[in-house]
Amino acid sequence: MKKILIILLFITTPLQAEKIEQLSWFNLQELLEDDNLTYKIIKSCVSLNSAVTEIISEEHPELGKKFFETANYLYPFGILTLSKIKKINYNDAQKEYSNSIDAQTKDYMDFMMQNGVINQSFIEGTFLGDDIAYCNEIRSAIEITHFRFFRYFRFFSSFNFFFRTCANFF
Repeated sequence: MKKILIILLFITTPLQAEKIEQLSWFNLQELLEDDNLTYKIIKSCVSLNSAVTEIISEEHPELGKKFFETANYLYPFGILTLSKIKKINYNDAQKEYSNSIDAQTKDYMDFMMQNGVINQSFIEGTFLGDDIAYCNEIRSAIEITHFRFFRYFRFFSSFNFFFRTCANFF
């Protein structure tokens, strides 16, 4: 019976391969140059972190919380990117993105569960560990970029306010 189960898993695994692919092959420069790739990577990172959250939260709530935070941090960037690519409003993009995330999260969970049966680990023996690290790099890059943007934005807003105040004074 166990042999039949393992054979079935090997047969169905290629079906998952089309839906789930290794993310860490792409570099950050490629993401900056291609909005479609950016969307694909962000969507996959949110889905992967959501799947890990779902699988480990019951046994490891603190660790699950970390994956949840990453998924929630990246989530709105996927919506914004989809909205830009398809030239649709934010609400329509949010609906489409949510459905896509749900489907891909399920695919990741199925993939991890299959791997758990084969390797007694959800991640070991796959590229998912590298992808989790890659998604954390993406999150860090976004955090650094936004920190710099808002720091400069506050500076220029203050600078602009100063000139408007001076103009009103004279």
